Amino acid sequence: MPGRLEDKVAIITAGAGYIGTAITQSFCREGAKVVIADFDPCKWEEFRTKVQVPDLNKVSFIKTDANDDSQIREMVKQVMATHGRIDILVAMVGGSKDALIHKMTDEQWDQVINLNLRSMFLSCRAVVPQMMEQKYGKIVLMSSRSYLGNIGQVNYSAAKAGVLGFTNSLSREMARYQVNVNAVVPGFVDNPRLQAMPEKFRQMRIELNPFQTAAEPRDVAEVILFLSSDESRQVTGQSLRVACW
Repeated sequence: MPGRLEDKVAIITAGAGYIGTAITQSFCREGAKVVIADFDPCKWEEFRTKVQVPDLNKVSFIKTDANDDSQIREMVKQVMATHGRIDILVAMVGGSKDALIHKMTDEQWDQVINLNLRSMFLSCRAVVPQMMEQKYGKIVLMSSRSYLGNIGQVNYSAAKAGVLGFTNSLSREMARYQVNVNAVVPGFVDNPRLQAMPEKFRQMRIELNPFQTAAEPRDVAEVILFLSSDESRQVTGQSLRVACW
């Protein structure tokens, strides 16, 4: 039986990370061809050792700085030359530089806004012309529960709130072309970096999850799989929370 993403071509920016690996496994299980666009080739080598997919030949890597417009456009050009279409974009790039506002530098503000928001703008701008021509596409953008606000994260919270406004606006622009645009809002997703947190802070995060547990990357990946499949053809402009109220 064909998978839900059979022969679909998916780009995952920053896709060689912990959640990106889970997304790739879900996509490949359902028949997709996955292009990992990431700035660090070393991550690709590590990724190849830990990803479990039926056919690793369906997964490729293109070194890409998601904040460099020329590199983003070149990556899209390469995907089109190889596959002839782009069906799915999952924009995963993100990161934080925490500080109380009176100690936050211009550099910390700019880095976080660029990393979480500008990169998303560049990726979407490069991909949507092809989706418009196809009259088909799925765009899934990564936000965070932190959009609700955290002490020391005015930059990160502002960026992740911006993702939701971006999602709402882009979904309205793209609906006439049969392109779905949605966001995922994860809460506490366990990974090695968060496992190293002091137990007090881990517990505080876990308590924000209705189920009082840390989510696994696959919990996020399966929601993204739904939003990337034709099962979500009437879902757009939405922000789905995972592992948080």
